[in-house]
Amino acid sequence: MIFMKFDNASDQVQWEALRNGDTGAFSILYERYAKMLLSYGRKVHNDRQMVADAVQELFTYLWNRRSYIGGTPSVKFYLIKALRSIIIKELNKASRNSPMLTDQDMDSHHSREFEIIHNEEEEAAKLKMKLALGGLSKREQEILYLKYFTGASNEEIAELLDINYQSVKNTSFSAIKKLRKHFGAGSASMLLTFILLQESFILR
Repeated sequence: MIFMKFDNASDQVQWEALRNGDTGAFSILYERYAKMLLSYGRKVHNDRQMVADAVQELFTYLWNRRSYIGGTPSVKFYLIKALRSIIIKELNKASRNSPMLTDQDMDSHHSREFEIIHNEEEEAAKLKMKLALGGLSKREQEILYLKYFTGASNEEIAELLDINYQSVKNTSFSAIKKLRKHFGAGSASMLLTFILLQESFILR
């Protein structure tokens, strides 16, 4: 993977230093992953402030509980999974008089066109890319983001989204097939669509 890829060995060193109370390691991990977590959190829920608060809650928890948190083979995946848990907990708390939210409920509740173009002067090509992404389901967008822009494996995505491994493969294949049908296999436009997919998470 070429996006959001960091040296896992470096992550492990910083993680262990954090567990031992190193404020420098805490700052490094925050600077390394806060932006990516904010971007991913906005995919889970579109309330910018709530997601920002969840990221702050996550890092506050990590520091306050540093002596009790265990080791992890992937710091990035640990943070993504923990953030998703915090956000869903907050959503369920806010709607405790309603049935508990599931991934399917969230997909339905937050289903909307995937906005990429904010400037009316954007090229027609970018509009075509936006429409292509709008043809993907929220689940397809989330899996592509996790797979190609955080480097998560199919196994990690399955664990994170609480779906089976084959569902991850099938959904990913379906999303890529839709984009290929829209642009043609191997086209430059398809590559740019992936780049815009990443930028849309960062800019929202």
